[in-house]
Amino acid sequence: MIEYTWRISVPRIREREKPPWSQYYTATADGPPWDTLTIALSLFDLEPIGARSRFAIDLGCGAGRDTIELLKRGWRVLAVDKETDAIKFLRFAALPNHNAKLRTRVAAFETVRLRRCDLINGSYSLPFCRPEQFDAFWRRINTALNAGGRLAGHLFGVHDEWAGSTDLTFHTRPQVDHLLRKFEVEFLEEREWDGKVASGKKKRWHVFSIVARKP
Repeated sequence: MIEYTWRISVPRIREREKPPWSQYYTATADGPPWDTLTIALSLFDLEPIGARSRFAIDLGCGAGRDTIELLKRGWRVLAVDKETDAIKFLRFAALPNHNAKLRTRVAAFETVRLRRCDLINGSYSLPFCRPEQFDAFWRRINTALNAGGRLAGHLFGVHDEWAGSTDLTFHTRPQVDHLLRKFEVEFLEEREWDGKVASGKKKRWHVFSIVARKP
């Protein structure tokens, strides 16, 4: 099998340049859900739900901006993040009446067993899967999704400023197209822009925003 994951053989980003997670959670805790999740939920709203409630896995949930939106809409959610502070932020933000529908795990998401689900959400988290693990994890995502289920989230492109890190995974457009070959692509946008990270530091972004449905 051909491996399509992009691997960059250049020096690592220095430790002090990596994202300050506690600062990120504080800056994003009150933010709206990400665009890809909103699009996916709008598409689900057009479909009959049946007798069961829908189930989502939020990978790298951070402070919970997407998880909270899913809970508000009646979804059951497994929220996963390797940082304990992220789960604390989420638990604080979740209303008590959501507790029955929320499960959390403190773990690197690529190590978690993915249960059968209707939605896998990876907002700005999927690139943090290490390159040597990405292809196998992507296959697990495909296997875990029910027929008619969706993947929503983001991948980083090779022009992203962080592309010097060998701990993160980056893709070219042809590689993204290959990853999505078994899905019905409902939304795919590639953007490059000069922006900032949560700390306020300037950063060049190269991002693929994705919503894709499993046939």
